[in-house]
Amino acid sequence: MNFKRFFAAITVAIMVFSSCALTANAAFGDGIFAGTPSNARRTIEGYAETFFRVIGSYFQLRNNYSEYTELCPIPETENGYIPQGYCQSESLNCHIVSAYKEKSASALIFVDSENGKRIKIVNLIKNSGDAFTGHAGGIATDEVFLYIANGYKINRIPLAVLALLPDGASVKIGQAIETDVKCSYLSCDGEYLYAGEFYTFDADGGYDTDTSHHRIISLFETSYSVCNAYKLEKLNGFYSGDAPMPDFVLATPNKVQGFARLDDGSFALATSFGRNNDSFLKIYSDSTKTEADFTVDYSGKTVNGYFLSNADKTDERRLPPMLEGIDCENGKVTGIFESGAQKYSDSAFIVNSICEF
Repeated sequence: MNFKRFFAAITVAIMVFSSCALTANAAFGDGIFAGTPSNARRTIEGYAETFFRVIGSYFQLRNNYSEYTELCPIPETENGYIPQGYCQSESLNCHIVSAYKEKSASALIFVDSENGKRIKIVNLIKNSGDAFTGHAGGIATDEVFLYIANGYKINRIPLAVLALLPDGASVKIGQAIETDVKCSYLSCDGEYLYAGEFYTFDADGGYDTDTSHHRIISLFETSYSVCNAYKLEKLNGFYSGDAPMPDFVLATPNKVQGFARLDDGSFALATSFGRNNDSFLKIYSDSTKTEADFTVDYSGKTVNGYFLSNADKTDERRLPPMLEGIDCENGKVTGIFESGAQKYSDSAFIVNSICEF
């Protein structure tokens, strides 16, 4: 046993539980059982999550992962790129991976779906011509456009333009719509474009989301993030900088890094945080077929909202750390990990491949 790590973990545990005890004293009477979770409840839950994450990272003993198959390597990680978003393009017959590189332009990496070979890399630039250095954390395609997450914006590039670009070329990130979520991931099922945010507790508030997105699901379950579903056929008129209204909203669990809607309407969520902690692929039944769990007001118009809660979860797969973007095609979920990047070479378990789950 690594005693240095053991005593460090015990110290952290004592600090966490002490903080929880102090916070709990202020929790009651502060809306802990109301429709919106109080700051006290969020803090208690956050410290508990942090505690289990720290313990898990110090005592990562179960590296016997088996619920994935490596399809092909992710190119360009050897050149400093860090994989983030992922989607498949049927029309281009390729996997597309978005990646960022410190002090350099972010990029799109194209990999042949059949032979797993690198096709090309395309650098992303702002419409001003300067390098785009955002994480490009989420990408999705409807086979007409490639959509790119860009903070509170979603940019799009015609797929036909990307198809013609040579290896090493640059492309402008294109038109954008505004959203009320800080997009961490994107997904497209041919009918809707989904844009969701990432949340996990951080004492400094680095991963906070808008408090209007916080909801109590039950006494033992809360949601601090949302995913908006936009009808594709309605989006064209908003690519002038305006903010479209979503058709429905999903209240999502913590630490969502990737999202896909399966053929039967159910939802697949990739959750992860930390280079030494398990990731999970979680499947939720289609809650949109039931009565709305809540509503959201958009300029006087009501939009239905639905919980993706533990009660709706139908399956869960334990996977290696640092699972990122996922997609679904022909009934199979595929996705990527960022642990193969040079930046994370000290990760507990490294996977530098596009994988099938």
